[in-house]
Amino acid sequence: MIQSSSSAVSFSHQGKSDQFVIVISDCHLSAGRFFEGRQNIHEDFHFDDEMSDFFDHFSTGIYGEGPNGPVEVELFINGDFLDFLNVPTEGEFEDAITESLSLNKLEAMIAGHPKVMAALRRFASRPNKKITYLIGNHDADLFFPQIRERITREWDPEGLYPSNKVNLIADRDRVQRGGGVEIHHGNQFEAIHVLDFNQPLIQLMSRGSPSESVLNIPWGSLYVLKILNRLKWEREFIDKVRPIKVFMIFGFILDPIFILRFAALSIFYFLKTFLLYDPRRPSSLKRLPKVLSQEFDFLLDLERQARKHLDQESEVRTLILGHTHKPMNKIYPDGKQYINTGTWTKMINLDWRNIGRQFCLTFAHVRIRDGEAQCELREWVGEQTPHRRFQF
Repeated sequence: MIQSSSSAVSFSHQGKSDQFVIVISDCHLSAGRFFEGRQNIHEDFHFDDEMSDFFDHFSTGIYGEGPNGPVEVELFINGDFLDFLNVPTEGEFEDAITESLSLNKLEAMIAGHPKVMAALRRFASRPNKKITYLIGNHDADLFFPQIRERITREWDPEGLYPSNKVNLIADRDRVQRGGGVEIHHGNQFEAIHVLDFNQPLIQLMSRGSPSESVLNIPWGSLYVLKILNRLKWEREFIDKVRPIKVFMIFGFILDPIFILRFAALSIFYFLKTFLLYDPRRPSSLKRLPKVLSQEFDFLLDLERQARKHLDQESEVRTLILGHTHKPMNKIYPDGKQYINTGTWTKMINLDWRNIGRQFCLTFAHVRIRDGEAQCELREWVGEQTPHRRFQF
């Protein structure tokens, strides 16, 4: 159940050190509603107006100017904001992803969501406002230098690169903020989606000489490119169902022919990825045992991994993840906290804890005052009631 609360944070006791971090993830902006001459079934984001208002809200009004001057607000984009895996090239999804191919996809996404791009630029133009972007598994193309430069120039109010207003992080999988807050996208906790930050790009050889580098993508990205995107023409909801393993169990009863084809494709590409040599990807055999163990976990949602990380990292008080598309705000008896920021796309949940279809424009609201962080999962509902507490 979601209950309304006051529409804004009170600044009556704001201290000089107050700062805000607004964390969103998994918005999956693709190439827009229409692409390559037809309606784009691979576009999952349909809240351009709401998102534009969201960015304006957190950079104006009480988030614009406070008693001590411009309020410090960081918009933290925690991965999978841009969905490079969901942009086709002439209807096809290439798994040998080069920088030039990624750049073409990026231009399509910028053109497909002009209102959001303009709102991000407005946000960054305002005093004491900045944008930070951390890589997720659907936007690993940010490992390419030209991609980071193009996005930065698009969002920086003066088109600068490097920028002191826009920071795209490609050298680590986590970021810490004051008050014991740590932010990860979350894919590094799931074996099939792990990105290699030490070797994000693979240099191919052509006739004994180096050729163009390709992106080092994990099995989970191949699964999206070669299986989900292909089958989406037949069952457009297939990439929105969670958990997919529960969907397959029910599907064997309700839609057996389709599920058998789905399973056959999955097995084929799984074996091809892990057992056959491919110069575009290093060996995946060493990761295979962990992948298999997680594949038999029918309700994997990262909560156990989050709790384990909180136990291992004593200085981390609040862990903020995305990736699973399941909004969560878990407070543990020892005072530690796990927040998952969910998604801004349509979901069909078969997990009994969140069963049904959901549209939840959720985000993490972090207020840091004198070294202490107050963290909360909230939901954007529009300008009349900008956000409210999210409750199950």
